[in-house]
Amino acid sequence: MKTGIISLIVIVTFISIPSCKQSFNKESGGHKNKFEQVLKHYELEPQKQLAARFLIENMDAHYSYESSYHDSFLADIDSLYRNYPDKHSNFYREAYDILSKKYKAPKSVYHKSLDIENIAADFLIRHIDNAFQMWQSNWKEIYGFEHFCNYVLPYRIGNEPVSDWPSSYISEYGEKIEMYSNSQQNKFHMFGMANALNRIHPISVYDPDEYMPELPLSLLPSVKIGDCNTYALRSIAQFRALGLPATYDFIPQWGNRSMGHAWAVFLPTENLFFPFASNEPIGEHLLHRSEDRIPKIFRKTFRKEMEIFNRVGESEIRPELFQSPYIQDVTRLYIETSDITIPLFPNVKEGTVYLAVFNNYNWEIVHCGKRLGNKVFFDDMGREIVYLPVIYDEWGDLIPVAFPFILQSDGTMHVLQAKTEKLESVKLTRKYRTSGLLKRYRKGMEGGKFQVAHKKDFSDSITIATIRNIDENCFHELKTDNNESYRYFRYLAPPESEENMAELELYDGNNSKILVKDAFDNHTIGVNAIVGNNAYRLFDGNVLTNYVVLDKKKDIWAAVEFDKPVNIVKIRFLPRNDDNFIREGEVYQLYYWDGYDWKLIEEKIGNREGMLIMDNVPTNALLLLHNAMRGKEERIFTYKDGKQQWW
Repeated sequence: MKTGIISLIVIVTFISIPSCKQSFNKESGGHKNKFEQVLKHYELEPQKQLAARFLIENMDAHYSYESSYHDSFLADIDSLYRNYPDKHSNFYREAYDILSKKYKAPKSVYHKSLDIENIAADFLIRHIDNAFQMWQSNWKEIYGFEHFCNYVLPYRIGNEPVSDWPSSYISEYGEKIEMYSNSQQNKFHMFGMANALNRIHPISVYDPDEYMPELPLSLLPSVKIGDCNTYALRSIAQFRALGLPATYDFIPQWGNRSMGHAWAVFLPTENLFFPFASNEPIGEHLLHRSEDRIPKIFRKTFRKEMEIFNRVGESEIRPELFQSPYIQDVTRLYIETSDITIPLFPNVKEGTVYLAVFNNYNWEIVHCGKRLGNKVFFDDMGREIVYLPVIYDEWGDLIPVAFPFILQSDGTMHVLQAKTEKLESVKLTRKYRTSGLLKRYRKGMEGGKFQVAHKKDFSDSITIATIRNIDENCFHELKTDNNESYRYFRYLAPPESEENMAELELYDGNNSKILVKDAFDNHTIGVNAIVGNNAYRLFDGNVLTNYVVLDKKKDIWAAVEFDKPVNIVKIRFLPRNDDNFIREGEVYQLYYWDGYDWKLIEEKIGNREGMLIMDNVPTNALLLLHNAMRGKEERIFTYKDGKQQWW
C-alpha cells in the first residue's frame, strides 16, 4: 500500500454533512473539554477538523453492549483462535456452542456503554489521522470528502465494542493485496483490491441459539465461523481500513420466510454501490435469492438520519428497529417499490402505525408510517408481500388497525377481508412454501427407474416402474404390474442425478410392507468404491435423511438384497424434502385471520394421501395451517384456483 501522505495546502469549503438535531456543545455535555481538545488539535488542518466535528456531532447515540461477563467472553473467543487457529469449522462450532451456554444471557442483561462517555480524545485523533492518510495517499481523486466521512472515516460500524482496529487490518491484509499498490489510481484498481480482499477468508455459517454480542472489529480477522452480521462487519472493516468505502445494509425481516439478513456494500464512488458477502463476486449478493421477498432494506450509518426516527413520538413505545437514528431507507435502490396509503379501522387512537410481515410465528415490524388523520402513508414498500398495519397498545402489545393486504406485483393493494358469508372447500398439501431447492430435488428424480434382478450386479435387471412427473415433495405410489419374484431390487437414479430419494417402501401382492434388513449401493461392490455406504437411509424411517452420492457417476443406484426372492407390486417413495408436507396421523389445524387474530376453522388428522380437504373456509381469507404436534416452519397463504398461494 502507498503510505506516504501527500503534502498539500487544503482549501476547505463548506460541505453539507448533516449534523445532529442539537448542537455540538449541548450534545457533548460534560465531555465538552475532551472534544474541544480534538478540534483544537486540528485548528491548522480545517478538513480534518471538519471530519472530527462530523464524528463528534453524530456520536451521542452510538454505543456498545456490555455486561458483567462480556470481557471474559471476549477473552475466551480470543484465546480460542490464538490457541487453535487452523481447526475444522466443526471444532469452532462446538466451541461456540460451549461458550454460548457458558455465557448464556438474554440481551436485556446487557447495558449500553455510550461512545460519548468512553471515547478518548487521543483515540479519536489517532483514528482520524490514519483514515486521512489512507484516503489522501490513495483515493482522494476518486471519491470526495463527504463520501469519505460517511463510509471510510467512522471508528465503528454496528454496536461492537470500540477497538483500535485499522492498523491491525493494514498489517493483516496489506501484503495480500500488494500487487495493487503500484497500480494507477482508478476504479479498476479499487475493484481489483475489493475482490482480492473479499476472497481471503473462507466462511462457515454459524447462527447461535443464544444471544451473542458483536465481537470487536480487531478480533474479526481471526474468526473462522460466524453469522451474516459477523462476516458483513469484517468485510466492511477490511475495506474501510484500506480506504475503500463500504457500509452495512440489512433486511429486518424477509417478506415470505423467517429471519432477516445483512450484508456488506462496496461504494467505490458517490453514484455506485455493489452488495456483497464474503467469498463471492462483488455485486452478486441477493442475485440468487429471487424467491425471497424483500419488504424493506435499511442502511446503517454513522451520521444521524432523523426523518424516520422522528416519525415515532418521544412518549411512544419505540420498536427495536427504530430505536437508533442511524438507519437510512435504501429499499428503492434495490427493488421496485410502491408508496401506499391505508385507511385504518374507525376510531383508531393517535400514534405511530407500523407495517408488519409474518415471520412463521408472529408479526414483525418492518416500517413506520406517517399519520394522515385516520389514514397512514408508507413509502417505498417491497411488492408481492402480505402486510399487516399495527399499532402499540398501552401494554406494549401489537394490535391490528386495518385488514392485512397483498401489495401486488403491479403496486396495487388487495385487501384480505375474509368473506365468512361465502365459504368454500380447500385442498391442502403443505404448511410451508415450496422452495426452489425442493423443486430442483424432485425435478432431478424424474426419469429415475425401479428395477429388479436375479444377479447382485444387476446385469440382468428389468425396469418395473419409472418416475414421471412429480409435483410435490411428499409420498408417491407407483404400481408395478410385476408378477415375478426377484432377489434384488434397486432405485436407479437419472444420469448426473444428485440422488434425492429420501424414503422407499416396498409392498407385495397382499399389500403388506416388505421388510428390508440392509441396503447397498453400486459404489460398495465395484472397483470405484467410496467410503460411507448410506443406502440404508432410504429405509431408516427418517424423512429428513436421504441417500447421498459423493461423485456423480453415470449409473447411481441404491439396492436391496432380500433373504429370498420377493414379488414387488407397489412402491411408495418420498423425494428429498423439508418435512412440511401432510404427515399421516398428525394433527393439523386450519386458521383464518378475522381482522384481529387467528380463528380456528377446522382440525383434521393427516392421511396417507398427503392431502387435507377442509370445508367451510371463508373466501378471500388469509390462512395458516398449523401442525399441532410438532414443527416450526409455517407460512401464511391464500387459496386461489384450487391451489395454496404462499406469502
